Amino acid sequence: MNQPVEHYISELLFLHDCVIVPGFGGFVGNKISAQLNKTTGVLTPPSKQILFNRKLITNDGLLILHIANKESITQEEAKKHLAKFVNESNLKLDRSKILRIATIGLFTIGKDGNIMFLQDSATNYSLNAFGLKSTFKKPLKRTSSTSKELNTTIDKIKNTKQNYKLLLRAAAVLIPLITLSYLSIFQNEKINDVYAQMATFNPLSKNEIIKHDTKPDVKEKVNRVYENSLTNIDDIDYVIVEETEEVFETLDYKQHYIIAGAFSEEKNAIRMVNKLKAWNYNAKILEGGGLMRVCYDSFLNRESAILALNNIRKENPQAWLLTE
Repeated sequence: MNQPVEHYISELLFLHDCVIVPGFGGFVGNKISAQLNKTTGVLTPPSKQILFNRKLITNDGLLILHIANKESITQEEAKKHLAKFVNESNLKLDRSKILRIATIGLFTIGKDGNIMFLQDSATNYSLNAFGLKSTFKKPLKRTSSTSKELNTTIDKIKNTKQNYKLLLRAAAVLIPLITLSYLSIFQNEKINDVYAQMATFNPLSKNEIIKHDTKPDVKEKVNRVYENSLTNIDDIDYVIVEETEEVFETLDYKQHYIIAGAFSEEKNAIRMVNKLKAWNYNAKILEGGGLMRVCYDSFLNRESAILALNNIRKENPQAWLLTE
């Protein structure tokens, strides 16, 4: 073989929530959303927690078909390579009580004889976080920085001499600009009046062009605006912006299926569907991955799917959960 069996197991863990190694056990994936540790400030990307179930040993054909396609060999040959891998792994685990499978995790046997599995932390099987690593989020201190800027501004404004000079300079610029703007508006109104009277001009009548003299005291208006702008600094209310917490919300639009089995032949899949429907299950066939998977039912809520899965496993311990 070009690649070891564990390489193909690892590939399937990226694509599926359950990968069964016949005669050894099954790996079940549990998706975990991105998390922020408020104490340490570490932002962890989405991940997939891998659990090991020793009871999932029935061959569903997924791993054998994947090996056969990747290695360009028959399923019988792939089955022999897989059986060799399983025998060697079980033998190592029984002798040394410890077994490490590259990129997957560490297996150990406890005093009670149960197998304990520890996932390889260096590999993240979530496709949503492919290439992302945990990062440190530096907390923002908005309140202190904003208060410092406000205090600096207040100190500058309270300096009356400097403030007075600045206002004089501003007035020296604003007064000519306001005057020119007003004159321009007044002139346009005057021209518009002339055009309006010309449009209704009758040479046989004695119409007079009315002149509007509406020049206001521009300087008085500017001084009034200038005086109103000199607000007492003690009357200003300051608002301190409090730091807000960021809320992470995860929306789940996935479909969850309880899988009864996977078949390479359509007639076997149809037979299983009819059997489940006779037991009042909403069974159907899911195509994908080269196999026809038969599900008991489908759920939009993961918690409801897990609850139903636990009840089904009382009758069929080989049932597993698929999320798409």
